[in-house]
Amino acid sequence: MFLLLLKGPPVYLAKHKGNISSVLQKSVIGEPHLWLESLQEWQNLQKQVSKEAILQGQREVEKRKSEGCPFVSKTKVCKHDTTVKDNFAQYDQTAREAPAQSKNMSSKEVNTARSPTFSSDNDNTVSFRVSCRCSGGNAKKTTAQEVGRIIGLLLSKQFGWKPNLQRPVLEVFVHLNDMYSVVGFPILRQPLAYRSYIQNTGLRSTTAWAMVTLAEIGAASRVLDPMCGVGTILLEAAKEWPHASYLGADISDSQLTHALANMKKAGISDSVAFLKGSVLNIPVLSGSIDVVISDIPFGKKFKCSKDMKELLPDIIREMERVLRIGGVIVLLLSQNLHYNLKKNVYFKSVQTTEVSHEKEALLKCKDESIHLKKGCVHHDFQSLVYVESHPVSLGVTEAVMFKCKKI
Repeated sequence: MFLLLLKGPPVYLAKHKGNISSVLQKSVIGEPHLWLESLQEWQNLQKQVSKEAILQGQREVEKRKSEGCPFVSKTKVCKHDTTVKDNFAQYDQTAREAPAQSKNMSSKEVNTARSPTFSSDNDNTVSFRVSCRCSGGNAKKTTAQEVGRIIGLLLSKQFGWKPNLQRPVLEVFVHLNDMYSVVGFPILRQPLAYRSYIQNTGLRSTTAWAMVTLAEIGAASRVLDPMCGVGTILLEAAKEWPHASYLGADISDSQLTHALANMKKAGISDSVAFLKGSVLNIPVLSGSIDVVISDIPFGKKFKCSKDMKELLPDIIREMERVLRIGGVIVLLLSQNLHYNLKKNVYFKSVQTTEVSHEKEALLKCKDESIHLKKGCVHHDFQSLVYVESHPVSLGVTEAVMFKCKKI
């Protein structure tokens, strides 16, 4: 979870380091007052997070006391609770002292004093580090480490902040790709993708949650993931919509074992079932599923990108078979697979379903002629309507969430 400081158009970096610094100063650092105002807001949010941590610690202590658990060290619990309170008290004291110190300062010094001033060394500087990601064209010109180093130097020069790579008070997150540039401050120390109930990790849980949100799952929906892996997508769906029923299939025994362990750990094994089977021959009755949702294998971990381009239309055709009329398919694809899908596969669009059959036939013929000229194998899905697609970052890899409906 981030406090968004900046989201703008893509930043194009030059190969020369001097030019890179100039571009980053203008496009990423921008107006200094925005950083200081955002830092003040981040401080307020951290205070709220600290309060929540104290309340949570107190609730855990009271729960253990009420249960009378003999295996819990009360001394340890109290020590931890006191440490949290002491940290919050130090934080609160710093926030109160900052305005008082600003009376005899210039306007520039006042803005600096308003930012959080506690650090590991107890001085008046903010300790920070920069976490940077570069993808697309920028990744070919320079490294994320180099960009992060330059941004760190610019921030130190601009605000007098102190770099601390091990235990910084503030983390600055920067993501530069071909679609946008983003700068933000993480609000929580623990990544939002972390789920305590996941025993065996697979797809990033935040991405899985976004996919199931697109899938229009209802209270009585029957949801299928035909390549479920360790079951992360089904797990997130079952946590959010516990009254639906879920089925996972995979060809790997070890993956199914991990998926079952995840469901038991999360306490939702009653609503999720698993079976062994191939995505090209799903052992499910035709028209019996409301939602099909799946992470199509791609990337360095799966050495099958070329094969997957050929298999993807057959996979979608099998998903189409098991899906009921009005059902939804949501897929996570690499950018290459998504491009290949748009290029070689014909879906109806929302617009074509509203025009006459004659116009639709003309559009289809025109589309087919284009593909035939390019020498592509064309696959036609008359009953699937393309709905939407969204780019998503998976760290180093860029992917796309693709959604269609059966009519």
